[in-house]
Parts: sequence; C-alpha cells; structure tokens
Amino acid sequence: MKRLVIWLPAAAILAIAVAAACSKAAETAAAPPACDLKAASASAAEMALGGCGAKWIDANVAINQLQSVGTHNSYKIKIPDVELAVIKEHNPNAAITLDYEHETLAAQLDKGARQLEIDPSDDPQGGLYSTPLMRKLLTAKGVTPPDYDLSAMAQPGIKVIHASDIDYRSQCLLFVDCLKQVKAWSDGHPTHTPILMMINPKSSGISWEGAVKVLPWGKDAFERMDVEIRSVFPPEQIIEPDDVRGTHATLREAVTSGGWPKLGEARGKVIFTMDLSPEANAPYAEGHPSLQGRVAFMTTFPDAPEAAYFTMNDPVEQQAQIKERVAQGFLIRTRADADTREARVNDTARREAAFASGAQFISTDYQDPDPRFGNDYSVRLPGGVTRCNPVDAPQGCDTKAE
Repeated sequence: MKRLVIWLPAAAILAIAVAAACSKAAETAAAPPACDLKAASASAAEMALGGCGAKWIDANVAINQLQSVGTHNSYKIKIPDVELAVIKEHNPNAAITLDYEHETLAAQLDKGARQLEIDPSDDPQGGLYSTPLMRKLLTAKGVTPPDYDLSAMAQPGIKVIHASDIDYRSQCLLFVDCLKQVKAWSDGHPTHTPILMMINPKSSGISWEGAVKVLPWGKDAFERMDVEIRSVFPPEQIIEPDDVRGTHATLREAVTSGGWPKLGEARGKVIFTMDLSPEANAPYAEGHPSLQGRVAFMTTFPDAPEAAYFTMNDPVEQQAQIKERVAQGFLIRTRADADTREARVNDTARREAAFASGAQFISTDYQDPDPRFGNDYSVRLPGGVTRCNPVDAPQGCDTKAE
C-alpha cells in the first residue's frame, strides 16, 4: 500500500512557522516579569523590579510582624464648653482628661489610623441613654442644652458612649453605625493593612446622683455584640480566632507557632479584640474553647488557651513585657499618650517608648497637634502608615507595608 504524501508549497510552510513563532512571542510579551519573592529583602526585590517590594512584604511578613498607629476612643466628639464647665465643678481633673475629640472614623482612617477603639454600652430594649443627666442639670440651671440629636438612643441595640450622662456625644451612637462606617471605608480601600477594632464594653456609669444605671456585660450581651458585628461584616472581611487557630490544639499554640496570616492574606480585613480584664472577658470565652466560633480575640491570662492578644497601656513601665510577648507572637495594643497629659506639655517619651516596644498597634488622642497647647505634639508612625515591626520583623523587611 502506497503512503499518501501531501506536499505543501514552501510559502505555506514558511507562513505556518512564522505564525507559530509570533504566537509564542506574543504569549511571552503578555506575561509580566515575575517578582523575586525569595530575594534577600523587600528593597532588593524592589530594586530588581519596581512594585515588588510590597509583594515581598505581602508574601513574607505576618501581620504580627508589623506596626501601625491608631486612635483612642475613636468615636468621641468634643464636649461643649458649657457642659465641660459642669464636669469641672464636680471633678476638675476629669474635665481635663475628657477635653479632647476626634474627627470622623473615615477621616482618621484616611490619615493612617489602623486601630480604632469603640466603647459599647448594652441597651437591648432601647431608650436607656436617651436623656443624659447633663442635659437635665443644665435645664435645671436655666441653661438650654446645646443641640444634639439623641433620637437614635431610642432604638434597641448596643450604643457607643464614652461616659454615660456626661460624655455622650459620638460619631456613631449606634454600634452598628460605627461598624458600617468602617466597612464603607474598608470597601473603598481594599488593599489597606488590617484594621484592629478594639472593643471596650462599658459596665459602669458615673457616680453622680441621678445618673443612669449602666447594664453590666455578660454572656448574653457578648452574644448580641457578635450578632451585630456579623450583621455588618461578612466572614471573609474579618480575621477571626478560628482563622488563626487552624489545626492547632489551642489559639495560644497557633499564635506562638507563627499562626498569624501573612499580610497578603490580610489586606482589606479587620480584627476585633476585647479590651477588658481577663476576669471580665471570661464570659466571652465560656463555651467557646480557644474562642471557637467567636468574632473577637480578647485579653486574658498569658498561659490561657485563648491567649492571642493583650491590651498593655503603659509602654514605659511595661516595655520589657511588651517586647517579650511580641517576640512570642502575641498581638499588643499600647498607648502613646493618655488623659491629655503628654500632649499638653509636648512630652514625647511615652510615644517613643511605644514605638520601640514593638506593640503592633499604638493608640493616641492626637493624630494632629491641638492648637490650644501651642506645641506640635502628635503621633504619626515614622516610615508610612504601617511599617516593619522594630522587635520581631523578619530579616529583609526593610520597606513600608502601606
């Protein structure tokens, strides 16, 4: 049997070869050059190819190996002078410590805050905080209280108040409204480094006669808090204890074994933490071993199975302990200033101690200087919004993360 041979003209063969070569060249040209994520450092990766420094950080640095600045009582609005004067009559020192304010949550995030503090007060029936004592006291003096819309206080649900009855003005009176503001900003900035949402539940009010009886926080209130958080943020936008624990026996074992996600996995997400004493936080962990199924991490005892996060507010006195826990893998929040003291006299020692401590989140009341103090005291992180942690960053982490 004769084999059938088809002869193609030479021109046709040449055309096919040229087309194949062009197709391969087009594929090669379309594929962007790859970043060297195993380079010796982020800066080396950046020098080799522009834009690769950030990708190196994303791939090689965990979120506990970074450092960011945030704000304290982030929702707080200025107390009007007429009300501050009443506070001063009762307690001059308290009036000084309460005399600060913050911009909107979005404005703080725009300026680089990557930690916010929200103080929820339980109010399942609604109306508990609708008529602050301060407004009654002013009316009794014949003074018309400054305008402020408190209508949201009638709604059932968790409220956000610094000090019930006297420091009740908030950028978001409803807890869910605070969450919605943060989510809207996060959605508009999907590559941001993680935002720590520190929750400081209030279980007591002021001791003045006629003041509201603030409801204590227990397991039921914590359950409602988780429900409200989940009503705003989907699971994929939160770094939860379950995400970090993975297959480890306990949450503590996970975080001390490198369990925190790399930055690339955590961009655009939020982390919730509970800022109460270990004893007050205990009901939150009850029935949830290693915080299984919970939204938030919480301050607890260092050897507890659910240990992963600590609020440690004094970076001067607690400097060594903060560094030790950071090196172990825990997340820490500390404060660069408190009670307006440092800002009034431009004392930067506590701020610098906070930076040096390695605490991943450093809180301030002064993203910008207060012009009343006649100095330039403020707290902004040197080296960008988020930088490599001075205590536990891996070798090669030598560029800003955001």
